[in-house]
Amino acid sequence: MCTIKLYLLIIAAVCMLAATAEAQLPQINSISADTLTRSGRLRIFGNNFGSGGGSSQVVIDGYSAIITRWSVSQITAYVPELAGPGSVGVQVVTSGGASNTLSLNVTLRQQQGRVRWAFEADVTDLWWRPALATDGTIYVHGSEGFVFALSPNGGLKWATKVNWYAYVPPAVGLDGTIYVGSIQRITALNPDGTQRWQFNDAGTQGVHSGPAIGQDGNIYFANDFGLGAYSLSPGGQLRWNNLGTPPISWYGGIGGETVLGPLAGGGVIDQMYVVPEPFLEDYSLQAFSLTDGSLRFSVIIEGQDDPFGQQQTQPAVGPDGTVYVTHMRAFGGIGWVLEAYSPLDGHSLWYYHDNGPNNGMTPPDVGPDGIVYYSASTSCIIAFNPSTLTQNWQYQDGTIMYHPTVSPLNDMVVTGGVVTFGDVGFIKAISTGSGQLLWNVPLPGAFYPEPRVVPVHHPRFTLDGNTVYVSTTILGGSETDPHSFLYAIATGADSTINVELVSFNASVVNKDVTLNWKTATEINNAGFEIQRKRYEGVNINTGWNAIGFVEGNGTTTAQSDYAFFDGDITAGKYYYRLKQVDYDGSYEYSAVVEVEVNGLPYQFSLEQNYPNPFNPTTTFEFQIANSGFVNLKIFDILGNEVETLVNEEKEPGSYKIKYDANHLASGVYYYKLAANGFTDTKKFILLK
Repeated sequence: MCTIKLYLLIIAAVCMLAATAEAQLPQINSISADTLTRSGRLRIFGNNFGSGGGSSQVVIDGYSAIITRWSVSQITAYVPELAGPGSVGVQVVTSGGASNTLSLNVTLRQQQGRVRWAFEADVTDLWWRPALATDGTIYVHGSEGFVFALSPNGGLKWATKVNWYAYVPPAVGLDGTIYVGSIQRITALNPDGTQRWQFNDAGTQGVHSGPAIGQDGNIYFANDFGLGAYSLSPGGQLRWNNLGTPPISWYGGIGGETVLGPLAGGGVIDQMYVVPEPFLEDYSLQAFSLTDGSLRFSVIIEGQDDPFGQQQTQPAVGPDGTVYVTHMRAFGGIGWVLEAYSPLDGHSLWYYHDNGPNNGMTPPDVGPDGIVYYSASTSCIIAFNPSTLTQNWQYQDGTIMYHPTVSPLNDMVVTGGVVTFGDVGFIKAISTGSGQLLWNVPLPGAFYPEPRVVPVHHPRFTLDGNTVYVSTTILGGSETDPHSFLYAIATGADSTINVELVSFNASVVNKDVTLNWKTATEINNAGFEIQRKRYEGVNINTGWNAIGFVEGNGTTTAQSDYAFFDGDITAGKYYYRLKQVDYDGSYEYSAVVEVEVNGLPYQFSLEQNYPNPFNPTTTFEFQIANSGFVNLKIFDILGNEVETLVNEEKEPGSYKIKYDANHLASGVYYYKLAANGFTDTKKFILLK
């Protein structure tokens, strides 16, 4: 009898343990959408998701997804760029095990009219325009301190959180470092999203103006009741700071951009401008030397006294160095004006007041021809000619318009907001020559019953002027589902893009450059003209030369792979781009890729893999000084051989091997290079 009771107790204990283990397994109850494009935002609802630490991940079609939010019952993830197309599985994996699998239909992004793509950010506000890297990568800073990195075709590369406060735009340095200003700190990020360094800033509200990158590569900011105007080196060291006269402070507002300019037309950019917005005091235009931070001048902006800081007064600089500010000239009852200041000593050159309705202005922008554009009464766009001190034209259509922005090609767009509650935002193109409307694109929110997507600041043009990026904020909607949008808008006369370029990259071996690119779909694609430009410190838009042509595949929905070999070029830095040409002669340019040709390596070396730790891909790089047999292998921590990556003759050169460790378990591994008597071993960590 005792034996039977003991047996029954054991069975009961086993059942309880099994039930407990099953209860800890993550369970997906539902997902927010049945169909999403790649890099689409997906919310996952369920139970037992845990805190999201350690090796927890969301797996979509076998690929680990980028995560922005994780709680016990809800996760926000982004569909990986490699997922699909077609029906794929969605699964949550935690330390407790793997969840059930739900199906998701993954599609490719398709251009809709002028909207090349729309990225749904997992934050309520993308207050400021994004920053662009030389390879076309887009970096946008949102509320809650999130930074998102996207490829030119709208694919999400990474997302990270640097701090909570995020009311200034990011900037990209000459070496690709991303600089992000937030509450009481500056964060420098590597191009892969990892942190390079942080600089603590004790201001009340932190960075309120900036960052901006000087021609010398240094970074310039201004903060609130802290360091004032200041500069950091690319390594994060404080170069100088100046509290300003009067002391720099802001009351309200949502931040701005630090503006740099020359003392005269065509001169070196050597001056920094800040317009502080103190409480119940006149504003001032202050100019600082970029070299040592000395205050070159500080002039009162007459009559500016905005107790709620709503106008975000930000200067603009013309080609001749003249500084323009829109502000209220209250003394004498003049009202809102556009005023010009000398870059030499800050004295007022002139001011202009429009006699029509004038209840407020947004910051101006200046075209390459010197014409100044601004919004008056938030409903009228004015083109003002400083040479004649007269208007070239006005444009009104009954909508609220602000933040006119001019491209390097002298094309102009304006953004618009809400006239009545429930209206959508928009972006419009207006001819800089005639003031006529060229096109209009509404920016609806795809997930609200009453869309209220509103662009709130200047857009950002690409260097070639063919695309403009518009960041937005959401007015209204569910507080439990914060999100806003970044739009990529085609600006040219022909808004149809027939070829979807998935990737474009370059690799260098010795003095040879190989270009590789992929397309997802093609319509009437005659081919690609390959263009090259040697870096000479001048405008990246000039000096391009056609060096070859690769025929396209006409019309196809299949992925196509292309390559072009550019051999035996002299040492130096080069830019490459593709000119995709349709059968009818229309064309579009790709993003620019940059390569450095250094000639042959003078010694053998094995570099540390990057990123490290990683999941699931990393890159191994090594240099071969002489021709010979090369062997590159991976070993586990016990010294057992896991995999051979290279086992062949190699010519002298620099090599990169991209490695996918999706099939390996998390842990510490070693990789060993052997070549011509040279050996070296390094360690890497795989974290899943």
